[in-house]
Amino acid sequence: MTTPAKSKALRDSGTLNPHPEAVRSELFQMDFFDPYDLAQVKYEMLRAHSVDEDPVAEVCRQFGLSRESFYQIERAFHELGFCAFLPRKRGRKGPVKLRGEVLEFAVAQKKEHPDIDPGRLAALIRERYGIAIHRTTVLRGMKKKLHAPKRQRARGIPRKRRPGAEDL
Repeated sequence: MTTPAKSKALRDSGTLNPHPEAVRSELFQMDFFDPYDLAQVKYEMLRAHSVDEDPVAEVCRQFGLSRESFYQIERAFHELGFCAFLPRKRGRKGPVKLRGEVLEFAVAQKKEHPDIDPGRLAALIRERYGIAIHRTTVLRGMKKKLHAPKRQRARGIPRKRRPGAEDL
């Protein structure tokens, strides 16, 4: 049985099953099992197939998930273990920026071939470094690198002290 506090915790953790009514397994008729807990539903679905040897199609019908979902969950479980039942952010974990050795490579290519297209530069970066980068990212990185003013450090140059309240 799901309490409001448990529902909130499941929602906050991203493990609230959006379709608990689709879970038809007899296990989830008991109080211990909760059809609102998606991680538990996924685990029991894999267990029913691997331990009880229920066919995949039947397991998917009982637990309210598609066959495609079953195979994705199974593959992730074999790779990651129990962490596979918890949600994680999809896609990149941050922006891809053109910097360091890759940026120097792009600048060198641009100097060597001034008319080179940013899309072609992105393809060269992918070939050489294995980094999939969009042509717009290449364009922005090159623009910053080629047009950025050179910064000089002001080390060793004494600064004039501005008058403060204590000087008044």
